Amino acid sequence: MANSRVGSHPSHGGQLVVNSTSSFSLVPNDSGKTFIMKGAAVTVTLPTLSTDIAGFQVTLISGDDSEHVLSGGASKIYAIVVQTTATTRTAAASTLTLSAGEIGDTMTVSTDGTNWYVQCLGNAAAS
Repeated sequence: MANSRVGSHPSHGGQLVVNSTSSFSLVPNDSGKTFIMKGAAVTVTLPTLSTDIAGFQVTLISGDDSEHVLSGGASKIYAIVVQTTATTRTAAASTLTLSAGEIGDTMTVSTDGTNWYVQCLGNAAAS
């Protein structure tokens, strides 16, 4: 199974933690969840932007040193990447690649329904 729930109940605040071992697409009901990507490079596809999903937020955590990708299709992704060695900003992009990094590198993904906003923390570079 590509995505499997961790534990027997939602975590604090009603959030769920999900292990993800292959690429998948997020849906509006995934808002509030934390996904741990591991076992291989994982591509996560964002839902289509609309005012209906304003406030959508997920956390993506690297569970290994694979190169994980966040894909927004034609959507605009704006990111700030805070690494152990540098801080960078990305202009509007359709994908964001978390270069092979380390366990624990984290992306927090949010939307206002018009754009995607991503904060990356960790050792890996993102482009």
